Amino acid sequence: MDARVLNALIAAIVNTLEVLLGKKPEIGKPGVLKEIRPKFDLVTVIGFAGGVEGNLIYSFNPVTALNVVSKMMNMPYETLDELAMSAIGELGNMIAGALAMNLEKIGCKINITPPTVVTGKDMRITVDGLALQLPVGVEKEGDVETILSVKGTVKCTKA
Repeated sequence: MDARVLNALIAAIVNTLEVLLGKKPEIGKPGVLKEIRPKFDLVTVIGFAGGVEGNLIYSFNPVTALNVVSKMMNMPYETLDELAMSAIGELGNMIAGALAMNLEKIGCKINITPPTVVTGKDMRITVDGLALQLPVGVEKEGDVETILSVKGTVKCTKA
């Protein structure tokens, strides 16, 4: 995988969460996945195509998700209802949009799909290509899992 793509994702995550939450998230060590089994039961999937093709998959610790939604709504939120799930989807959309802007800077234009938010136990997600897991600590270590899958070769116009 092109390191510029991973660096663009890390910058998108850090900058978006820092602005939204007022604190810098901790980024763990990336690892290659043989199969995708999200760590938590609340999952957002966003596809992208263009100079880079693949998916962004986020899974949230439910307590962290509620705290993030509370911060986004600027009021306490205690239930992962339809509105809260929409907010989590929008957070994924914000990060994917920041990723698209970061990739554009290196000549990789992408289009992103609207987020899909899914809940359930023991999920398995199948994707084409390489999948990298990136643990993110918002409130505690690894409370958000980010998975970047990239299919095929990266086509950027800038070296």
